Amino acid sequence: MTPSRADAAADISAAARSPSGSRFGLVRRHRRYFAIVVFLLLATPLVLGVMRPDPPAAILKEGRYLAPAPTIPAAGDDWLTLSSRIDAFLGDHFGLRQALIRAHKDLTKPLLGFGNDTVLVGRDGRLFYLGQEAVQQSAGLLVRDHRVSDTVDLLARMNAALKARGVKFLVAVPPNAATIYADDLPNWAQNAGRRTEYDLLLDGLDAHGVQAVDLRPAVEAARSGGPVFYMHDSHWTARGALAAFNAIVDADGRPDWRFDPKSALGQPEVREGGDLARMLGEDATETVEDLTLPAARTELLTADPVSDFVGTLDRPGPTIMVFGDSFTQDYFARMALQRAGRVVWLEYHKCGFDWKAIDRFHPDEVWWMPNERFLICDPGAKPADFTG
Repeated sequence: MTPSRADAAADISAAARSPSGSRFGLVRRHRRYFAIVVFLLLATPLVLGVMRPDPPAAILKEGRYLAPAPTIPAAGDDWLTLSSRIDAFLGDHFGLRQALIRAHKDLTKPLLGFGNDTVLVGRDGRLFYLGQEAVQQSAGLLVRDHRVSDTVDLLARMNAALKARGVKFLVAVPPNAATIYADDLPNWAQNAGRRTEYDLLLDGLDAHGVQAVDLRPAVEAARSGGPVFYMHDSHWTARGALAAFNAIVDADGRPDWRFDPKSALGQPEVREGGDLARMLGEDATETVEDLTLPAARTELLTADPVSDFVGTLDRPGPTIMVFGDSFTQDYFARMALQRAGRVVWLEYHKCGFDWKAIDRFHPDEVWWMPNERFLICDPGAKPADFTG
């Protein structure tokens, strides 16, 4: 006998009233609540990133640049990289960033010795930055020949344009920590005699008659006197910067500009934190020296976290213009101003700086000094209003 519709409805009603039916309904309600909680957890950092985003300085403290907002691709190939550019932008613009980094560390890597996808922990706890593939670059495992060649070509054209104005041009690239402390890296990341992008850049500039200073030997030799890079930070110490400065002024024909580390460096003091420690969500301290040289009076030229500036100490002398990044913003201005009349420090913007700055400040010398991991220009980048 075929059940009637009324019988079927009665069966369903009875099932709903049964214990198993009640549990089924309860699970369905709990799923809804769980989905709401998950949505709120995911949405909160995004909302805070829009309403109260972390300042760009927080990213710069991690030794890298803030990812720009993605634009609508203009060419077919650009569509292939759109998702990665969106991911990089969102990764730099969500709220509670530092809190989530620390929580991730506490939940997944309670001990500092494991590192993460942006920081490599080497021997004796020395930290190395994995961003911009700096470790692979120093090891000679990443060599972008064409981009190095394009950078050399641009620097050679800049050199010719500056020479026509009577301005001396000098290239001096601060090395990566992985280049100087390769012995603290795991075996896979050590350079076993492979040529690097740094080598290719120097060879290319030499072939074009552009003066360039290899800072690696001087900085590495300075290790005998003390740390030349921080243990928990991607930047060099005052001792490392001082060794590089002395190598530059020697090559520049200004040996009287040299500094004796014994008088230019103060007593070791405790330094807290570090950009790499922050990326791990760790607290860290180490003992380092600082410069004893007086700081300059500066006029800020931009409102950026890494601000362009003009520095003076009211003494006569040449104007030195430095194009660089956080490696040179403080130390080099302080050292050069003990000898020069004026230092103009400009962020190099991955070769996209404003060329009009040359005619605005009329430097006697231009020092090109982006860090090794930034030594190649962005594809197609060149100074604005540069026609050389």
